[in-house]
Amino acid sequence: MNELFAANTPAAFWRPLHNVPPSVWERAVARAAALLPAPLPDNDHGDLMARALDESLFGPERYRLSGLKSIYYAVARPLLPTWVRPLLRKFYHPADDVESLLDWPIEDRYVRFQLALIGHVLDQLGQRSLDIIGLWPSGNRFAFVLTHDVEARPGHDFVRQVMDLEEKYGFRSSFNFVPEGYKVDRELLAEMRARGFEVGVHGLTHDGRLFSSRDVFEARARKINEYAAQWEAVGYRSPMTHRHPLWMQSLDIEYDLSFFDTDPYEPMAGGSMSIWPYTIGRFVELPYTLMQDHRYLEVLEQRTPDLWLRKVDFIEAHYGMALLNSHPDYLLKPGGMAVYEALLAAMAQRRGCYHALPRDVAGWWRRRAAFGPEHASRPGARPALDEAVIWKLERRDNGVDATIPGMPSAPRIVAEGETIP
Repeated sequence: MNELFAANTPAAFWRPLHNVPPSVWERAVARAAALLPAPLPDNDHGDLMARALDESLFGPERYRLSGLKSIYYAVARPLLPTWVRPLLRKFYHPADDVESLLDWPIEDRYVRFQLALIGHVLDQLGQRSLDIIGLWPSGNRFAFVLTHDVEARPGHDFVRQVMDLEEKYGFRSSFNFVPEGYKVDRELLAEMRARGFEVGVHGLTHDGRLFSSRDVFEARARKINEYAAQWEAVGYRSPMTHRHPLWMQSLDIEYDLSFFDTDPYEPMAGGSMSIWPYTIGRFVELPYTLMQDHRYLEVLEQRTPDLWLRKVDFIEAHYGMALLNSHPDYLLKPGGMAVYEALLAAMAQRRGCYHALPRDVAGWWRRRAAFGPEHASRPGARPALDEAVIWKLERRDNGVDATIPGMPSAPRIVAEGETIP
């Protein structure tokens, strides 16, 4: 399975304009490795990034549900009324912290690893600066992506109200529908596309049994692909974020949304620790990095966007992607839309924010990944990357600063050993 993540090398992530020898990257990875959780670093650092992103920290059974969870999804859940399930989730995952190998809601070790790594590259090259293809297009410092999973018919019927609110603040988003979970209005899908929103697929039936066996998954994947083609959808998220990266290669998609940086409260708990997109085989992964609305609104009973914005501050300071997965099914409940509107209003005031549909973010990441040092010296051979901006990384005071043309001085990138607030 590790080979699915092999394209995520340090050179592919940082995209320097000039060639950096492989030996320099290898030594930089070895020096930064200690910043990752203890089980990951070993004597072979060649695939360290892949092992971090593929959640190997959580063991060989990480993409299998435990026995009790399997019984629940196979037997108990189909018998429960839809309105009971969120209450059960609230009981099963109370507001108290749970034991996890990763911190939550902010896990900073992979971020610190990446930034220490590029600092070691500068040291080895004996350079004070390095030009790279900016992580985000058009001189933006970070990305903000809105996605929604529509779990049941009440959420489906509330989609237009969510779209109206987002349009009020200049945002657009994707909505992932369950093809055989409820009747999906084709006129609504057409209206969404006409208004600049995106349609995605959210499993097949939302019964929790999609990954119960390889045969079941393959049979359902064929149907999922048919619906994706009918709906002109290129994106996907699995119900309950059940996932298996190898099996999911059967999906005809350009990007997936089923993974996350850290979340100990999901049925398949874990996390890739990444606040940036990455590649899993044939598709780009866009992990969600902001707390899901069910936990935010229903469990923690938050009535302001402050906790969300605190994570956005961390992501912005480190040039990441703030991706939210929310549900019209929960936003329609008392107080939900007020909190969501406060978040949108706050985000509309932020500068240097690349707000785009997930399909556009995935497309950007794929095109950027195809741009190497050889293209910088041969303009005629360049992939289409007109919106790219050159960032300058500079070594200062044991840290690294990033200068983005057209933006005020950037937040400081931390050095090895420092604490991220």
